[in-house]
Amino acid sequence: MKELFAILMGGVLLNNYALQSFLGVTNFLGNAKETKKSAVMGAAVTVVTLISGVLCWLLEEFVLGTMNADFLQPLLFTAVILAVATAIGAAAKALFKKPLGIFFPLLALNSAVLGVALNNASAGYTFLQALVSSLAAGIGFTLAMVLFCGIRSKINDKYVPAAFRGLPIYLMAASILALTLFAF
Repeated sequence: MKELFAILMGGVLLNNYALQSFLGVTNFLGNAKETKKSAVMGAAVTVVTLISGVLCWLLEEFVLGTMNADFLQPLLFTAVILAVATAIGAAAKALFKKPLGIFFPLLALNSAVLGVALNNASAGYTFLQALVSSLAAGIGFTLAMVLFCGIRSKINDKYVPAAFRGLPIYLMAASILALTLFAF
């Protein structure tokens, strides 16, 4: 139980994919403009990460691992993620009567989702550990998106010298946020 709690807290705070590994940084830096959209995007990433992490673990455990075909992980895991994102996009369209729009390609091509699946496989996690790791990564990604959205709004309200406007100040702010979460 302690190990699962360590995986959960590590994925949310210490090993945050957006802040520590800079995986999914396009979503993190580019789309964290409104809190509601950031939360929705983070929730969608969490769902895709959770489902993909479980399916990729099953694929690794029962197919790739038995065939010693680990070299196919990136290709097959990407296909699984694309299928999951497509299914979630279709479900959202049916449920909300409108398409996800820009969220679908961002979900399907999010490197954080692939990073979670590959890290779960390389760490040799059990099913429950992979499930908790996938959930923690999604929650951590959502937390980072929402926190950075607030930071970004504060930055946009203040004067920033011309040399630091845009991406440079956002990268510095993301670095400080990463150090803050790392302190936990």
